[in-house]
Amino acid sequence: MRVSFPPGFLWGAATASYQIEGSPLADGATPSIWHQFTHGRGRIMDGTNGDAACDHYHRYAEDVRQMKELGLSAYRFSVSWPRIVPEPHRLNQQGLDFYSRLVDSLLGAGIEPWLTIFHWDEPAWLEEMGGFVRRQAVDHLVEYGDCLFRALGDRVKNWISINEPSVYASLGYVLGYFPPGRHNDLRAMFHCSHHLLLGHARLRESMKALSPGGRMGIALSQIWISPRNPGSGKDRSAADFMDQALNRFFLDPFFRGAYPERVLRKTRGRMPKGFERDLHDMAGSLDFVGINYYQRSVYRWALFQPYTHAKEYMDPQAPRSAMWEIYSPGIQQVLLRLRDEYGNPPCYVTENGFPLPEADGRDPLNDPERIAYLSDHIARVGRAIEEGVDCRGYFHWSLMDNFEWAFGHVMRFGLLRTDFATQKRSWRKSAFWFRQLVRRGWLEVEQRAFDSALN
Repeated sequence: MRVSFPPGFLWGAATASYQIEGSPLADGATPSIWHQFTHGRGRIMDGTNGDAACDHYHRYAEDVRQMKELGLSAYRFSVSWPRIVPEPHRLNQQGLDFYSRLVDSLLGAGIEPWLTIFHWDEPAWLEEMGGFVRRQAVDHLVEYGDCLFRALGDRVKNWISINEPSVYASLGYVLGYFPPGRHNDLRAMFHCSHHLLLGHARLRESMKALSPGGRMGIALSQIWISPRNPGSGKDRSAADFMDQALNRFFLDPFFRGAYPERVLRKTRGRMPKGFERDLHDMAGSLDFVGINYYQRSVYRWALFQPYTHAKEYMDPQAPRSAMWEIYSPGIQQVLLRLRDEYGNPPCYVTENGFPLPEADGRDPLNDPERIAYLSDHIARVGRAIEEGVDCRGYFHWSLMDNFEWAFGHVMRFGLLRTDFATQKRSWRKSAFWFRQLVRRGWLEVEQRAFDSALN
């Protein structure tokens, strides 16, 4: 079965500043919370950090050439906030100049720059003030965004405000895997989440004033959530609560001007005072929505599980990557939900990819598992478009192997392999496969497997 993509469909790859740039303190920059966090012992799986990463800060021109060779029409990257604003209310021109050069290089190669304003590398100075747990962080975020709109808005027309606020808040304040490394602080998590969503609305308002030709969306992690036993009312209730908490909590304010009521009943006391007034500003503040999709999660009812009464179930029969369950129908279902329940807004898959750790005796450039994963998921995107979803582009995560947050260099997502000792980039088989897809705009999938998997 052939799945084709419409003319003008955007094919891209994505990265994030701390994960690829290296030189985090160069040319007047100050530490981010990730710089500080990774220099603590025992926090990163392999003990690495982002001091060198992929040295993109010095090798960006080479990387843009690789993007052009891949045939990419767009590149999603993020800006390091403490490079631009190294201390409160002070602009660092050297940091800004780096991104100006990068944008010019992309445009010169015929590649659209898609700029993410905040992809988690919060300035350490802001965290010392309380970070996004406090409302004043929104003002600092907008001040930083204004610097970007004024300097780059003549050339950058597509903006993503914030990457995965749900992941940033939950892993930083409940699970402790991300900085600031706090555990079970639900109040901080909900304050942080709300202020990030409000930050998007404020950034878009400012962007429209300073760069009126631009568009702005937000990149949201969306997990397809299923009950362990669909015939069990309690399992369905547990899965529904987790869906509302992890997915709809971050969609509903923009499309419905409200948080999901079932979650709000449990969280109202932990939300910032007066949060209801902000919902009016959030509603309708998306020019498009970015969907980051990697996995499905299955939940069962658990009476003694605090707060949620839901516990994740790991099906031993389900196919899994090194990190998650592999479930390609989920990306189609997430997109159909946008069509059916949220008014079919313009959307882009802003992240989707496959982690593949390296192993002794295995060719690191031979990655058939990644090709199979991408083929299945991208075909689902194409089918969703055929069914009327207004999806306009796909960004692969990631362009190259990078510093993968708490996993360090262990989890490798790149179309391009990074040799972290030499900084050499090498094309994996998946890179050649992706280039072919971009060139022809269609792919072949097995009809029977495709139809039987969707349920």
